[in-house]
Amino acid sequence: MRICLIPLKTEPRNPAANLVHLKRCLGHAARYKPDLVVFPECTLTGYLCDERDIKLFAEPIPGPATGQIAQQAREHVVHICFGLLEATDQGTFNAAVLFDRTGQIVLRHRKLQESAPFVAGDTIEPVPTELGRVSVLICGDLFNAQVIEQVKGTIDLALVPMARSFEGRSPDRDRWLQDERQEYVDAVQTIGVLTVLVNALENTSSEGSFGGAMVVSGDGQVLAESVHGTDNILFWEKAG
Repeated sequence: MRICLIPLKTEPRNPAANLVHLKRCLGHAARYKPDLVVFPECTLTGYLCDERDIKLFAEPIPGPATGQIAQQAREHVVHICFGLLEATDQGTFNAAVLFDRTGQIVLRHRKLQESAPFVAGDTIEPVPTELGRVSVLICGDLFNAQVIEQVKGTIDLALVPMARSFEGRSPDRDRWLQDERQEYVDAVQTIGVLTVLVNALENTSSEGSFGGAMVVSGDGQVLAESVHGTDNILFWEKAG
């Protein structure tokens, strides 16, 4: 199993430009024939929580964004996970979708660890795939006790799209290395399953999402990692 994590460099509120960049990054990654590509939370829009932004950028699933990414999955014959703002009759969810190699949606996850103006999801679903049993957790879901209890012992692989930033200064390599990095590793160890984490990179403000990606084993070993504060693509291959 060859996994590619792309901490997409994102321009908030510009999905058209972000889609062009996504296709460029995916085309580069596809040369290495990954089985799975994972993009960050709110991949094409950046993490937006202002109600005016949500009205502008949230869309249904399936919809235009999922149609575009499905086409990429088919073209490159690869599983793709990406995050988006999902518009529904119940309100807006912070969601993520997993496509198989044919571009079919095999999993939709709605973030549980979320607050207003979003509607929080209430379930987490493992899905059987050729990669094993997979679940998606979005950022703070990784620290949610309800999520941990639901996924323990039920999956082989957890995908964690993120749009995490620090207040005041972001990226902050010292803070990442001295504090937050270990918190993510400890959370993965609590779940006890191979987990991949990928964070958006926003360089449009001093507090933008800080990029980077990690692969962590169920026993808390960091198996691969890209540099904090970068959009470096991370490739990792599971033997056997």
